[in-house]
Amino acid sequence: MSNLKRHIGQKVAFAASVFCAVLSLPVLGIFVWLVNEKGMNDTWTPSALTTVFFLLFCAVVLYVVSRPQPPLPPPDAAH
Repeated sequence: MSNLKRHIGQKVAFAASVFCAVLSLPVLGIFVWLVNEKGMNDTWTPSALTTVFFLLFCAVVLYVVSRPQPPLPPPDAAH
């Protein structure tokens, strides 16, 4: 990626990606606490694990969306 810049939408997606990744850390801590206190048979424990995976997958998708792309070729060059 030579001189590619993020436009405002990509910057917002990148910020949201970082936010989701950071937010997954306390939820991971809650999951570990729930496993130690209540075990996997409690309904809250798998829900916390699912929330961790959801936030991490959101972070990955938003990061991919935020990556700067090279400009498209002019319409004349496509023919």
